[in-house]
Amino acid sequence: LILLDSLLQEMFSKPKVPRTVPLETPDNSSDSSDSENEEGKEIQVEFEARSPESEDFHGVRRLLTQLFLRSSIVDVGKLADNVLAQRGIGSVIKQSLPEDYEGQDGVEDPNEVYGISTVVNLADKSKEAVSSLRRFILEQTAKGNDRQVLQYVTDLLKGNVGFLINERFINIPAQITVPLLETLVTEMRKARDRNMDYDFQHYIMISKLYKTKNLMNGGSGAAANPNPDSQAVIFSNPEEELIVGESELCIDYDVSSDTSNDVGGNWADGVEMVPWRRIVVFRGEKLDGIIRSVREHFPTSSVTR
Repeated sequence: LILLDSLLQEMFSKPKVPRTVPLETPDNSSDSSDSENEEGKEIQVEFEARSPESEDFHGVRRLLTQLFLRSSIVDVGKLADNVLAQRGIGSVIKQSLPEDYEGQDGVEDPNEVYGISTVVNLADKSKEAVSSLRRFILEQTAKGNDRQVLQYVTDLLKGNVGFLINERFINIPAQITVPLLETLVTEMRKARDRNMDYDFQHYIMISKLYKTKNLMNGGSGAAANPNPDSQAVIFSNPEEELIVGESELCIDYDVSSDTSNDVGGNWADGVEMVPWRRIVVFRGEKLDGIIRSVREHFPTSSVTR
């Protein structure tokens, strides 16, 4: 359970400056037998956002794995290496540790990465991680058997396109997206000032979502459901529904066969939800407006989740 207050509005007023975010986690009691006494206790945890470093490899890889699951095309380890190699681009969210943290109660793995916000230049085809990511996007598009859409994506990838990564633990709220994306926009602007290739005409991202299983007619893929609009859809990262609203193209693909226990599955009123992914394409000029929209829809004052 996470509580946010006005501190979050200023969390990234200066890039990579730690701010305090109150985190209420009743499940973190050291002994389950004390759960009744600990119920409702609020544990204060400080998070900080900073540039990814080599020690973050396993945490970043874990977050990328929850996005790509068992894909044989995308090597999430190499993609994590690519993310870490980008100097001055992207942020990871980690627990802020005191200098004498070693041995203290309540301190998790110091290298745990709770979230990541970054962008990968899809035009950099010389890198194996980028090449495999491009191939993955094209193959998922081709499975829709729509030549016009496939041609659109193929032509799109000939231009300046960034792959936007917006991943975090499921109990980290949507409000964190605003300062992360604002920081990323600033970093990309500074990179362009240094003549680096971060001037993107379009962005592509992959959203994690869930659809109602009982409305599906079996099989997999969009063709298996003659009326996909009738399906209830829940986004793992709820702010990404706003991004979809500004998109030029969305491509859904079923990943239920890739995992039997996808973290964050939803069951509401006895209706089972199954995991899907959605490739989302939107114009680069839309990003600032998307950030404003997320801020409006997910205000930070006295928010409880």
